[in-house]
Amino acid sequence: MNRSTQGFSFGTALLLLVIVGCQQLQKNTTSPTPAPTPPQRTSENPVGDQRPKNRISGDSNEGNLLLGNATNAAQSPDNFLLERPQFSMSYNRSRGGPNWVAWHVDAGDLGDEERGKFRPDPKLPRDWQIGPNDYRGSGYDRGHVCPSGDRTATREDNDATFFMSNMLPQTGELNRNVWADLENWVRDQVRDGNEIYQIAGGAGTAGTIAGGQVAVPEVCWKVIVILPEGQRDKSRISAQTRVVAVGIPNSTDKRLENANWRQYLVAPSKIEAAARINLFSGLAPGVRNALKAKLDSGE
Repeated sequence: MNRSTQGFSFGTALLLLVIVGCQQLQKNTTSPTPAPTPPQRTSENPVGDQRPKNRISGDSNEGNLLLGNATNAAQSPDNFLLERPQFSMSYNRSRGGPNWVAWHVDAGDLGDEERGKFRPDPKLPRDWQIGPNDYRGSGYDRGHVCPSGDRTATREDNDATFFMSNMLPQTGELNRNVWADLENWVRDQVRDGNEIYQIAGGAGTAGTIAGGQVAVPEVCWKVIVILPEGQRDKSRISAQTRVVAVGIPNSTDKRLENANWRQYLVAPSKIEAAARINLFSGLAPGVRNALKAKLDSGE
């Protein structure tokens, strides 16, 4: 597996991914294979039970899926809807990780809990689960999609982010530098009086690890919707709402260690095409189309 993508731009990645068609992600919405019944919540699966239920519902204020289900995830093994109060995701059994993860964060989510420990996700059937050691020796980090830092209010919240279902293989050059800077910037926006909806994932395939069980994305992307703190969030989102979208190569390029995430800003429509998703489907068409077209300055 060639992990070197020196000089590889996100624009190049988008072109390649659209041409190839992201076949794995396209398969997610068409697979007829029925999914096994996921495990029921038990005493061995307590994480997430303490948060308000409206964090899951897309019909309530501050629901993880308030802005829409980006792939109509349901029961397909490669487009499996997995919901927790801390985040909602489309899990892909064939890729050994999420197609996307969506979550809401506000000041109430930020505290001082220490980082948890990586572990398999007990809400997935056992033969779908990826273990913490499956990344060992791969050269890739276990890269959080919903960040640990966005869920530090309670022990349960932080532990949920360490389920392996919430991980994508990321190079250290990406995960520990420019990607971490972006995550910190988002939390700074929260501390400045905002609440934020995020959806993130990977696109393309740069190879596999864990004996072929886990696909490595070529690009890691994130779309961020920023609102002042308030109520009735969906009614407050308009064509003027701020949206920040980035796509960053999952590369060993050393320039990522000192890169500014603002170099990788794109319109959400570019990510939508590359990742084969449907952003903002829960919003009115006029608002949805306006947000997809926005190219933020990052300032």
